[in-house]
Amino acid sequence: MLRQFLIIIAAGTLLACSPHAENAGQLESRLAEVDAAHPDMAGLAVWIEGAEAGASAGAAFGNAAPDGRALDAQTPVRIASNTKTYVAAAYLRLWESGLAPLDDPIEGLIDPAFNAILAEDGYRTDLITPRHLLMHNSGMPDHADEAYVAAVFEDTQRQWTRAHQVELLTVNHDPLGPPGEAFVYSDTGYVLLGHIIERITGETLAAAVRRLLRFDTVGLDQTWWEQVEQPGAAIAPRAHQYLGEIDATGFNGSMDLYGGGGLIASPRDMARFWRGLFRGEVFDDPATLSVMLDAPGQVAPERYRLGVFVEEIGGVTAYSHSGFWGTYSVYVPELDIAIAAVTLDQSDFGTMRTLVHDLVGEYPSQ
Repeated sequence: MLRQFLIIIAAGTLLACSPHAENAGQLESRLAEVDAAHPDMAGLAVWIEGAEAGASAGAAFGNAAPDGRALDAQTPVRIASNTKTYVAAAYLRLWESGLAPLDDPIEGLIDPAFNAILAEDGYRTDLITPRHLLMHNSGMPDHADEAYVAAVFEDTQRQWTRAHQVELLTVNHDPLGPPGEAFVYSDTGYVLLGHIIERITGETLAAAVRRLLRFDTVGLDQTWWEQVEQPGAAIAPRAHQYLGEIDATGFNGSMDLYGGGGLIASPRDMARFWRGLFRGEVFDDPATLSVMLDAPGQVAPERYRLGVFVEEIGGVTAYSHSGFWGTYSVYVPELDIAIAAVTLDQSDFGTMRTLVHDLVGEYPSQ
């Protein structure tokens, strides 16, 4: 028997005359198909942020917690690396305001202690720039490797610091080569970007991102930074998230807190952020979005720009990002829609991603 679905329709009842009026029903139907084909899935939630009033809708199935609390598309989760898009956008807000460089060496932007640790291990902080960090082509590998994951599992309550993570990079990895020569996804690069944002603004990363990205204006009231901020009293508790049989909900959030991850958000808020970003609600200058979607010197422009992946879905260009725990956000300019999805078990990410791609292909043309 199919589990009960929770359907949420934005802005009241969808207008029958709207070309998007069947969104909610189609979304419910598509999730019902996934549930029927994968009855062991812990839970799945999707939000579509549409182009016109009443066109947005969310649907979900499964339990947000072992006590039977239902999952819905406004239930917050750890979004992990989806955070990188927010951090990149926050950095670009500083850049467009003349407060942060894109192409200056990071040696003058990071704490001298961090600079010494990196430089002593051969990292060319005199050549690496914020743009390199944003594009993952700094020559810097990822501290969050298999050894790091093993250490997290060994002591799930350890309080990690940014310094721990930078030091781990140098202990476990040598530079891959000069900046600009290879695309290698690096959480450490975004940990450093978060650090630079704090040094420039004098604020915590959480406060800076919230202010720079205009959370209140965009309507991100189901988004907050773990350990640093507290959710509003009316916000549902975050959902449990799993790695197979392991409930990782209680793992100390500092394992992924400093810019590579750290945000907790609902699918609704993720979709709102992505559409707001592309619709001019975040940047002051529309040209800043063009900078974010450009990648001069990127050796993998077909994959990654500044804080966003680029992909083709059903013959149209889409921008996206995903997160370790099973989160995925997509914006499709041709359709002017954002879709955000969450699967509660990381192992179901592929199924969820396929669903999102199918939804893009089924969405009515503008």
